[in-house]
Amino acid sequence: TKDRMADNYLIARASQYSAPESGGDALPIIYGDLTVPARTEAGVYSLPKINTGGSGTYCIAGHAIDGSVSLFDDDGLINPGEYTLNLANDYEGNGEIATAVFSVAPSGSVTAVCKGKKDSSSILLENPALIAEDLALNFWGFFEQDIDRQTLSRAAASAQSQGYAAASVISDDHAPADALTDLLGNFLGRFEVDAFGRLKIIFQGTETGSIHPVKVMPELEAAEVELEVSRDGVINQVPALYAWDDVEGKFLLHEDGIAERSAASQVLYGVRTPSSGRLELTWMRSEAVARTVQARIVERFEEPARVFRIQDETFRALEVEPDD
Repeated sequence: TKDRMADNYLIARASQYSAPESGGDALPIIYGDLTVPARTEAGVYSLPKINTGGSGTYCIAGHAIDGSVSLFDDDGLINPGEYTLNLANDYEGNGEIATAVFSVAPSGSVTAVCKGKKDSSSILLENPALIAEDLALNFWGFFEQDIDRQTLSRAAASAQSQGYAAASVISDDHAPADALTDLLGNFLGRFEVDAFGRLKIIFQGTETGSIHPVKVMPELEAAEVELEVSRDGVINQVPALYAWDDVEGKFLLHEDGIAERSAASQVLYGVRTPSSGRLELTWMRSEAVARTVQARIVERFEEPARVFRIQDETFRALEVEPDD
């Protein structure tokens, strides 16, 4: 599993069909609700033209989707009467995709917004942990035994309890490790591969406050213990860009983080933002979710970290883990 995380996943392309306009065009993978924020003039991703016959057939997604489709061309929103949708079309026997067959030729390129892939219960996939599972099993070729089900269940429950909803377009080849880092990182999550080769999906829990001790250290008779306070990691305001537009190559929305800042921390340490200056959240489209992530980061890092330096020559193992 660890080796496969770095392997390049080759996204399906229009060349698998008989008469595409450009065989190199990717069949987009769509997750979540791309209809947020509302669009009136253009979509947020481009559709490949997979058949040039008649007025054209376009691929909305390289898989079946939930729906709520709006299509746009160079003149703006296209009248739905000018095309026929099939949201689960086994097109030319190459597997189910979502298609739009036009009866009136669109003007220029076609873009879209929609609601993306559904789970086995026909519910829109938005939980980032479950999207990670779906990618692993249905695109990257992983097997059920390759995923730690216990940590996945906990991660999905944590994401749901915090209201996390992911939405984005995958439109190029990628390594699973890179895709998971982007997806999970947007929601303060991460992944690892354990000693048994199982993929583990992990999200920060719902605890509040900055750095609180969660374990009592044993008394170290032969050790020297020093405590330092480091202000370098303080973050008390988190500006964020979100709602990625794949067509324009830019973010549509910005949240300055003022509503979720820690005024008390700013009095003590000044305005401290992430090292990059802001977050760029490509898997996020909701203001409410963006603010939740901003608040979680501030809660965790509004106070300086306490750094313990322990010098112990007895070679005893200390039961200390990440995030303790």
